[in-house]
Amino acid sequence: MVGGSSSSREDPGRSVLEGQLAAAAARAEDALAQLREREQELRTALARTTALEAEMAELRLRPEAAEVARWRQEAEAAARWQQDAEEAVRLRAEAGDLRTQLGEERHRSDMLRSEMRGLERALALVGRSRSVNSRSGILSGSARHYLTGSSGRRRNEEEERQRRERVPEGSETGPRVIAPPSPRPPEGTGESG
Repeated sequence: MVGGSSSSREDPGRSVLEGQLAAAAARAEDALAQLREREQELRTALARTTALEAEMAELRLRPEAAEVARWRQEAEAAARWQQDAEEAVRLRAEAGDLRTQLGEERHRSDMLRSEMRGLERALALVGRSRSVNSRSGILSGSARHYLTGSSGRRRNEEEERQRRERVPEGSETGPRVIAPPSPRPPEGTGESG
């Protein structure tokens, strides 16, 4: 993204994972609250059953059919409570998996942002290089070749200036016009322009 990144913008995949994580965490918390309530109900029922058993033992009475049915219901409720507990464990594991995925997505997002910043810097450098090249009158060839060739051109100009100072004007070996370096790289350098 050119021009910086906004902290309010987020990766859509990341926000989906965060939403899933929040939903899974909320479901786990709800299930846990229900389990605690159910556990309390079962403890109360168990206490009542124990009290009834104690009474029956004292009176040596056989439990009536209604009591047996109620005990069966409580046993079924205990089985449901066990299933709810297992569901809560499963939801906790799912929430952990979603946290891991979110961490991986954050890492990928950070890596992409870092790569994007590097590409933005590279584009800015290329833009500046093109701007420098267009201001200096270079119409073709790579900036690297131009910059490499400019030091050789300066050296040639300096040698030419020194030669002019040594040779008198009008002599046959007087100043010569030196052609600028070729825009193509020298053979065998491996560069292509």
